[in-house]
Amino acid sequence: MDGDWHIDHARRIYRQLGDREKYLELRQRKLITGTDYFDLADFHWKAGEKQKAMEVAEKGLRQGKGRMDELRQFVAKRAKSAGNRERYLALQFEQAIDPLTCDKYKAFRKLCAAAEWKHYEAKILTRLKNACETERLRIHMHRKEYDKAVAVLSRRRYPLFAWDSAYELQTAKRLECRYPEEILKYYLSGLGNLKTNAPRKDYARKAQVMSKIHRVLVDVLRDPSRWRDFAIKVKQDNIKRPAFQEEFAKAVPGWQALKRHTQVQRFEAVPV
Repeated sequence: MDGDWHIDHARRIYRQLGDREKYLELRQRKLITGTDYFDLADFHWKAGEKQKAMEVAEKGLRQGKGRMDELRQFVAKRAKSAGNRERYLALQFEQAIDPLTCDKYKAFRKLCAAAEWKHYEAKILTRLKNACETERLRIHMHRKEYDKAVAVLSRRRYPLFAWDSAYELQTAKRLECRYPEEILKYYLSGLGNLKTNAPRKDYARKAQVMSKIHRVLVDVLRDPSRWRDFAIKVKQDNIKRPAFQEEFAKAVPGWQALKRHTQVQRFEAVPV
């Protein structure tokens, strides 16, 4: 690894100094990634050897392994300048799906005319299965495909760390009114095992989840009795855990006023 770094560093110096022979000697030793091929193509282009530059770039598109962004943009820019719209869009499509993100999806959509998008839309959507779930969620929400968005959430569990999943949680809240039962199940998965001792910070996190369950059952579904039956059972199961009760009292509306009553309906969290 250190040897590669020294060679790369020396190669950059030779290029800056204009030592063509030494640069090319070291560059030919390592042509693996798209960035490697881009560096060589860019060298030839700036030296006025445009045909050679394009030959190197095209070879890199065929043989490069990873880090293809700069190389694709290099070729796409020349294709656009030459008026080759079809090649330009094909390269931008490859750029958009490697890997596919919502930002790349929107940028590519903006590049396309209506007829061009009609040609590419199905192709880009078939690549959705290869995108990470967060980006899939973003794209479905952007396209207003709410049924598909809630399906993505339904396959996931509520995240342990809200700071790392802000968009996912915002989306769940947006979908509460459209798909209350599905979102309720998603929130319930965030409670985990409520019958074991845990650090106070875990109780605090679960209390925040419980407040969302309260919101869905009481404010969205308008079913306060269902909320009461579930919440009383949770409270009674943890009555001997003072830290649990304190954290839930801080976060959950009406927690302290909850009292056991007769014929409590069984309503348990989703097994996790």
